[in-house]
Amino acid sequence: MIRLMFAIAVAISLAACSSLQTQRNRVSVKGLNFGSGPGPEGRLSIMSNGLSFDLKSPPKDWMIATGDENTTAKSIFSPLSSVRRNGVPALEIRSGPTKSIAVRRVSAMLMATPYLSWSWNLSDHGPGIHPVRMVIGFQGGAPQGTSNKGQKNGLPDHDRALALVWGDTALRRGNLSVPPPGRPREAAVYTVRGGRENTRKWWRDTVDLSELYKKAWPNDKRRPVRITFIGMAAAPRMPAVRGRISGVELSH
Repeated sequence: MIRLMFAIAVAISLAACSSLQTQRNRVSVKGLNFGSGPGPEGRLSIMSNGLSFDLKSPPKDWMIATGDENTTAKSIFSPLSSVRRNGVPALEIRSGPTKSIAVRRVSAMLMATPYLSWSWNLSDHGPGIHPVRMVIGFQGGAPQGTSNKGQKNGLPDHDRALALVWGDTALRRGNLSVPPPGRPREAAVYTVRGGRENTRKWWRDTVDLSELYKKAWPNDKRRPVRITFIGMAAAPRMPAVRGRISGVELSH
């Protein structure tokens, strides 16, 4: 199980991540390259097409958790499944009464592989920001004292986090919300797309993580920054809202 906070129901709270407790059941993904870093061609597949999750045979580099300490193992993993949507194999996460998160541990230099690409297909979510979003963790650039090192059974070490969200309107596309100076452990939030009229379709998006990092934390040193995890999360929302993600990769 895991204790995970979302700032204003949108961002990941790094302060909460420092005390995560993870359910030991893990997830296996068939057909994925589980190397911890990019290959010679400068690419790292985080979540390739054709994936299939097997809860009985989990790899060590995927971490899945919920925000409710009292839920059972079955209910913890029920928000996550492998599906095929419009012919595209994908990982589906759905919102529930508690927070859910599924991330893969990676080790990639931000400046060497700054481009994150993925495809997503989100269901209609009603008013507000869609509860399903991409999440990324960084380590090595924040001022001393910000890092969440030595976490036990929680998210990989990180000192910055970024949430890539679907806004309530297409007019918010490109908006970057930065945590206030007094709350450095909260995540920055970047609106990649938006609008309920654009849901229920597959979209392919690419963002430059190095540029977003620079805008969010201009005083950090980017050169030593590593990307430590990439995945998806769902803020609490009932009735349940679904999101499907496929073809996630880092590249230069």
